[in-house]
Order: sequence, then C-alpha cells, then structure tokens
Amino acid sequence: MIRTRALLRGVVQGVGFRPHVAKTAARFAVTGFCGNDDESVFIEAQGEAAVVERFLDAVVAEAPPLARVLTRQDRRLGVVAGESGFRIVASRRAPGAVTLISPDVATCADCLRDMADPSNRRFHYPFTTCTNCGPRLSIIRDVPYDRPLTTMADFPMCEACRAEYEDPADRRYHAQPISCFDCGPRLWLEAAEGERRPAALDDADPISDMARALEDARGLLVTGKVVAVKGIGGFTLMCDARDEAAVATLRRRKRRPGKPLAVMAGSLDAARRIAELGPEHVRELTSPQRPIVLAPMSKGYDLAGLVAPGLDDIGVMLPYSPVHHLLLRPGDVFVATSANSSSLPLTHTNADARRDLAGIVDAFLMHDRGIHVPVEDSVVQATAEGLSPIRRSRGYAPLPVPLGDRDRPLLAVGGELKNTFALVRNGMAFLSAHIGDMGSLETQAAFEKSVRQLLTTHRRSPELIVADKHPGYATRAWGRREAERLGVPLLEVQHHLAHALSLLAEQRASAVAGGRPLQEAGVYLVCDGTGYGDDGAIWGGELLVLGDNPLDYTRAWHLPEFWLPGGDAAVQHPWRCAIALLREHGLDADDLPCASAAPPQELAAVRSQLDAQVAVVRTTSTGRVFDAVASLLGVCHNATYEAQAAMELEALARRCDHPEHGPALSWRGGLPELLERLATGLREGAAAACLARLFHSALAAICVAEIDAPSAGLTGGVFANRLFTAEVRARLAARGCRGVTHRIVPPNDGGLALGQALAGYLTLEGAR
Repeated sequence: MIRTRALLRGVVQGVGFRPHVAKTAARFAVTGFCGNDDESVFIEAQGEAAVVERFLDAVVAEAPPLARVLTRQDRRLGVVAGESGFRIVASRRAPGAVTLISPDVATCADCLRDMADPSNRRFHYPFTTCTNCGPRLSIIRDVPYDRPLTTMADFPMCEACRAEYEDPADRRYHAQPISCFDCGPRLWLEAAEGERRPAALDDADPISDMARALEDARGLLVTGKVVAVKGIGGFTLMCDARDEAAVATLRRRKRRPGKPLAVMAGSLDAARRIAELGPEHVRELTSPQRPIVLAPMSKGYDLAGLVAPGLDDIGVMLPYSPVHHLLLRPGDVFVATSANSSSLPLTHTNADARRDLAGIVDAFLMHDRGIHVPVEDSVVQATAEGLSPIRRSRGYAPLPVPLGDRDRPLLAVGGELKNTFALVRNGMAFLSAHIGDMGSLETQAAFEKSVRQLLTTHRRSPELIVADKHPGYATRAWGRREAERLGVPLLEVQHHLAHALSLLAEQRASAVAGGRPLQEAGVYLVCDGTGYGDDGAIWGGELLVLGDNPLDYTRAWHLPEFWLPGGDAAVQHPWRCAIALLREHGLDADDLPCASAAPPQELAAVRSQLDAQVAVVRTTSTGRVFDAVASLLGVCHNATYEAQAAMELEALARRCDHPEHGPALSWRGGLPELLERLATGLREGAAAACLARLFHSALAAICVAEIDAPSAGLTGGVFANRLFTAEVRARLAARGCRGVTHRIVPPNDGGLALGQALAGYLTLEGAR
C-alpha cells in the first residue's frame, strides 16, 4: 500500500476536472480525495502501488475535453489508516495565483443530443453549453473564471440552471456559460437597413422567436442573400457556396476579388462530397477545436468557381456552435468567411457590425451574449503525423507552451503579418488569438486592446519587451514605446532566428509533455517571403545553425541574392520578381510570359530601376522566387492577396504525375541552372504543370544539398506549401536526416511570437 499526492497544473479549472477524477477513482481500488486551487488540481490517492499509478495515468490520459494538463508532480506520503472511499474536497484559494483559461471549443455530442431531443428543455436552444464545450476565452472579462467576470453576468441563472450548476454529478457543474430559454441570451434577425433588434423579443415567447429568426436567416441564405452570423468569437459572413451570383456579390461587397473563401458544411457527408477527406482530415474536422481544414477538392466538387479560384484545395469546417448547427441542414455548404472589411480586424460587437457590415450583408443573425475577446477561426492542414497549423486561434488560443520552470515575465509582440503576440509568465508562453495584418490603424488598436486584456487577466507586467528587428514594423515601434513607458529593456530578434526558435520551443514543449530526452534540431532551413536581415537585405531562404546558446547562430547558407524592384510593388506584381530574377542570372525574358504580361511602360521602368539600382533591395526570399517562377510559367502575374502566386503554382504542380523530374538533374548550377531549364522548357513547349513540378522538386534538392545533420527544422511560411515540404522531407530522409515541422504554431509569421518569447526567456535566464 502507498499514498501519493499528485499536483496537476494547466487548464484544470472550470472544465469538470474534479468530477472526472472522482469518476475515474470509482474504476480503481483507491481511496483518498481531490480538490483544486486557482492554478492546480491536487489528488491524494491510496492503494496498491501499481493501481495508484494506473489511476493517476488514467486521470491525465482521459482528461475532460477542455482540460490541458501541462505538468504532473508526484510525491509519496504516509499511508492513512482506516480510510475509505474517494471524495471531492472544497476549493482552496492561492494568493497571487491566476487561473488558466480554456479556449473556445465546439458543441459537444451530449449538448447536441439535448438540442435534438424534443423532450429536453434545451431542444433547439441556440446557446446550449456545458462544462465540456462552448465559449470560454471569448467571454472572459477578468479572472478568476467565474460567471460575474464573464459576459454571461448579464444573464442571471434561473432555478433549474442554478441546480445543474451546483450539482457535482451534473455535466454542467460550474459551467460558467450555462443558460436556457428562460434565462439566457436571445437571438434575432434584423435587416442590414431598417429595424434594429425587434422589440417583441423583450416579452414574447423566446422559443418561437428564435426558431423563426433561424428559419428566416436560412431562407435568405438559400435564396442568394449574404448574412452576417454572430458566432462564438465574432461575426461570420455567409452565403450559399453553390450560388455563383451570391459568392460574386459577397466578393464585390467585401472587396476580396481572389483570396479563397472558407466554407462550412452541414455534415461530414456534405464535406466529403466537396473534399477528398482522409482519416487525418476527419480527425481534425470533428475535433473539439473544429478548425478550418485545408483538403483537396473532390472529383464531385460542385461549389461556385469563385469560392477558391485557381486552387485545388478547399478550406472546409463543420458547425461548431449551436447557432450553426440549427442554421445548416446536413446537405448545406455555405461560405463562412471572417466578417470584416478588407484589412480591418474581425467584427465582434453588434454595434460595429451594424456600422461596418451594412454595405456587405443583407441581414444580421445577432444575439446579445457579449464577445469580450474576438477570436478568429483556426486554419490547419492535416497530416498523418498530426495537424500542421496555418492560423492558430479558436480552439487553441490561449493554451500555453511551456518554455521552462522559472518565472520570467515578458511580452513578445510578434510580427507585422498574421500577427499574434505572447505573454510569458511562470515559464509558460501564452499566445494570443490571431490578430491579423498590422497595416491599418484599426488592427493596431485591436492589437493594443488585446495586449492590455492579456496582461490584465494574467496580473503581470513584463520585465522585457521582445520585437522584430525590422525598422518599418508597427509592432517594433509599439514595442519601443511600451518598453520606454514601462522602463524595461527592448530585445530585437532577427526575423528568421525567431522562426527557428519558434520550432525549437515546440520541440522543447513536446519533450516536456512526453517526458522524453530533448533532441533539438540545431540546423534550421527557414524559407519565407520577407524578413529584415542582419546585413540590411531582405532574407527569406536561409540555413541557420544554432549554437549551444540558441541565441548564437550562424547563417551557413542562403539562396542566391537578387535585386527586388519596388518592394511591395514586386510582391503585388510577380512579373517584376520574374524579370529581376532572370536578369540577375543573365537570362533573357523577352519571349517569356512574364515579359509579355507586363505593361510596356512599367516593364521599361523596372529594367531601368535594375540597371541604375534605384528603389531596389537585395533579397534571398524563397517566397519571391516562387512568385517569380509563377509569373515565368504564366500562372500569376498580378496578385490580389498574399501568396496567391505561390498557391496557384503549387496547385498547377500537383496536376503533374511525373515526380521523377527533379532527381534526374545534378543541380550543381543551383538556382541559375533551374531557371534556365524552366525557360528552355517553356520555349520547347513543355507542359506548364510539369515545369511547376520540376521547380518544386529541384528547389527542394538545392536546399537539401546544403544540409548535413541528423535532423533539420523546417520553418517559415513557404513550408505551408505541402508539395514543397514533402519534397524537402523526402530528400532529407534519403540523406538520413529527419525533417522537423511545426505542430503547435504556424510556420508562417503567426508563429513568430513564440520564437521571440523563447529568445526573451533565454535572455532573462542569462541575465539572472
């Protein structure tokens, strides 16, 4: 007989953890008790040694859906004579402790059964939730996570809900968003112009009112209208994804001419009809996080051509809130894209929706549960090895990533595009939800508001601010001002080092979670679109070797430099990249698609720029090489959204079924040889798809040829390209090298804050 005290830290409050422990104990021959404080769950378990160990392992392995156990510490105690049974003890307060908040997650199966049961008092209730599902991060105003400190404070519980809330045996025990038709939020439909919230809702039957609102909203959608639907973390713009005119109307009103639109399918069967879904896709689609999952279009794909023009992937998700479940029928597929005007942050309040979206939508499906923290939908790619994040937000943020065991409070402000930021405290990096691109004053204001919210809820003031080195980044300027205001140092971290460190932080976190010895990849291939280099050039195709102190690094290799004409103009017009790259290597472009697509006067101006080296900058950017080749092959000459040229080039390459293109060549000439082969192939009439596949394969071979290590980290936005990533990993494996990719944060700039956070943490550790 032994007695063990286990201390579990992580997201373990308000997620049904104590009832879970008690139910698990009933399956094992153990006695003792469990309880919690603001930061942990404590368990004392007594029984035979092997049984106690299996019990504690089961507690962690079978944790409730919203729980995240980050650490478990066991300590042996003296056996208590005569103890019987296992019980839940009262909660304890821990002065100065801060409760960790769960992400918002999808409606669970139990709540869906309640909604489908006509005899249940929550039949067709649009705000059904329990301890295992529903809104969390988006409704919290402050900690501790109690109802009075959430936006649900506006809805006093009725007696029936109060009884469930106070019953430890009920799955709604201490579920802060608990409500029902009698005491919860209201849902209504209002026209984009005209009457606001119907006054009848104040005293009429809420059941019939809300049912009518949902039915009327659906009627608008299936007849070609655009509706803004308020979900968990913000508004979503929806229309019938099979209606070409409706999708065209949405694009025109939102000023989003080409960027692919995500869709929501009413059922898994409906998703299968439009996408080729393997087990890995289904795993992510049906997970509690319910992200948007990128998957190949199916042979039976029948959505409007304007949903994802020029691509062969579709971003699909399943309903994740009760409102969506009630709005969609099983066969429906509706466009479901973020509700905002171009370049502005996500719209999440009713007032802002009426002001900002009136010219985009025909109607609003609104409710009066407040959203305090706006949260975008997450986007992932699914692989057999696990998910590969593209945008980490709803369902994942603000789950922390462990960095160490010391308390080193700091703030990492992230990058300029796809911004997220991170607060580090108690050795954990808490990453924000997706903020967006920092090019507008509105997004910068949303960023600052979100930073203040995070600092408030964690009760921390940073001892260090960490930012990117780029002199033009708004985040760097804000970081400098904030450091001066607080009187703390500012650490500037090179962009691509931050990418490498973000992947290193993931490796360390995985080692901590799995209890495995740490095997860090000291070599990192960083391929992205832009980043301010140590020499003032624009880097983006780098091989970095990290030292024993990861902040010490060597730039061991990079793609050949070329002049980038016009900066952002070259990003928006890939033909400029093509002209510059070909000219750099002495290749004639006059008879190639990139030259014929360029306006003659602009083409002459670009060539003059390159000759005089005026308004140009040196770059090693892999992203710009992809842009150049996309224009060279006639795929995309002018881009309306970020990475359009590269995405369309990848889609074209997948049409080729001759994967042996690349290895047949030596590539001793590197990139110049590859460009010459592509130009010659065009002139000889080779299929553009085959040349696009050749480019992916050969560029991977060029990069891998420079790597001689047992493992290599692959990071940067270019590694969102599935084909290129697969080619690189296959070539590394052939050399006996393991290619390590992202599993927690995106490889793109959405993951920069984690790398900055690790840099700051190591800096503070070294200073102590």
